[in-house]
Amino acid sequence: MTSPRTRLKDVLARPASSRPADGLTVLIYHRVGGGTPDERDMPTEAFRGQMEHLAANHRVVALDAALEELDAGDDRPKVVLTFDDGFADVADPALPILVDHALPFTVYVASAYVGGEMHWEGSTASGPGPALSWDQLEAIVDTGLATIGNHTHDHARPERIDDDQLDRCTETLMGRLGLDGVHHFAYPWGIGVPGLEPSLRSRFRSAALGDVGRNHPGDDPLRLRRVPVRGTDPLSFFAAKLTGRLLPERAYGAVVAGAKRVGMSA
Repeated sequence: MTSPRTRLKDVLARPASSRPADGLTVLIYHRVGGGTPDERDMPTEAFRGQMEHLAANHRVVALDAALEELDAGDDRPKVVLTFDDGFADVADPALPILVDHALPFTVYVASAYVGGEMHWEGSTASGPGPALSWDQLEAIVDTGLATIGNHTHDHARPERIDDDQLDRCTETLMGRLGLDGVHHFAYPWGIGVPGLEPSLRSRFRSAALGDVGRNHPGDDPLRLRRVPVRGTDPLSFFAAKLTGRLLPERAYGAVVAGAKRVGMSA
């Protein structure tokens, strides 16, 4: 049965443009095929359909390549795929689908949880879930499609992020995976910490937020905007995220926020 949220999104997507939007669209995923009711857990077949749509209709590039284009003033449409946290679902079932379509992607890893359970206050996808193992991360790196990013050591809340959280994560990932460096960061919780920016600029090429939007030449790469992908997104709504001015995405956010204010569920 189609959920009310999915039906709403289908309606909101109808007026959307079909032309790929200029600039860089960074998509956020968390889980794939985890079987939880959380909106951030994408059903496997829906994910497969989204990757097929991207491969057929859009230019998906690695994060470094996207930033190089923006640095050069290139505002052509481009998409970057990102996965936050490091759930085991990235290795199975997501990885074979990504490899089938030769789609590059970035995984932001909270290094403390590798090989164990993802568990922190308010953790995504309705509670604990299995984290990637080191063997799985090595297999992901070996595809040649993956960029590994820093997500702090233990998915720290904004007020707890400090240099130690950043360095422990980077050093652990470099040491265990044989990486030359870790050049990209995503804020846990998607919330920026203005006082942290000097530390980020000295360590990373980019830092990703949860703020919804696209990125264009001249924008600060330490404040990358992204677009969330949710399990209740029909393909029409997913496609609308990649075109026009993100009006369906913003309209959906406004409806959900309004429903929460009056105690309803959208």
